[in-house]
Amino acid sequence: MEPRLNIKVAEMFDNSPDVNFQDPSEQWVGDSTDQDSNHFERNMDAYKQQQQGLGDQIQRYVDESHMHATDESPAQDPMLMAMNPALVNSRDLEDVPSIPAGANPQLTRAASKLASQVSGFNNTQSHPDFTMGVVAKAATGTLVNARVVAETPTTKIAGTVIAVGDQEFAVVWDDRTASVERKGDYELVISN
Repeated sequence: MEPRLNIKVAEMFDNSPDVNFQDPSEQWVGDSTDQDSNHFERNMDAYKQQQQGLGDQIQRYVDESHMHATDESPAQDPMLMAMNPALVNSRDLEDVPSIPAGANPQLTRAASKLASQVSGFNNTQSHPDFTMGVVAKAATGTLVNARVVAETPTTKIAGTVIAVGDQEFAVVWDDRTASVERKGDYELVISN
């Protein structure tokens, strides 16, 4: 004989109170969560008070150090400090040599930037059967937007330099593919 429970299914779901379970809206015995109080408002007030205190402290620091947003910022100067005639050889720039008269500061900066980017290229053709070269203009001061040519006995393709690294450069080819090429594989030609 099998044991059976004498429970009617219809009686399981009626609204009669179940004495075996505690009402979920009541505070449970031993539960650390306090059901009767909500501390959100008190915690939010403490957070806002701390935020206001930090804001007051930052404002007091700005007022004492005279660093207001309306003050003139040296980072917003239209020209570099070393190029400003009023500041050349001043106490702040006594270690910075002045730019010689007649020299174009844009060209000297462009040349120094270009010089840092050209290291790593070959001075000669690296492969006897291939023509692989980068043609750049000195006036631009950068290898970005320089034209790249790669020609083999069966293929010829050109592209544009989009980024320059220490030992490599990135090219977007005219056939809409992109690659990263080693500087040592290419000859660099600089035009005026």
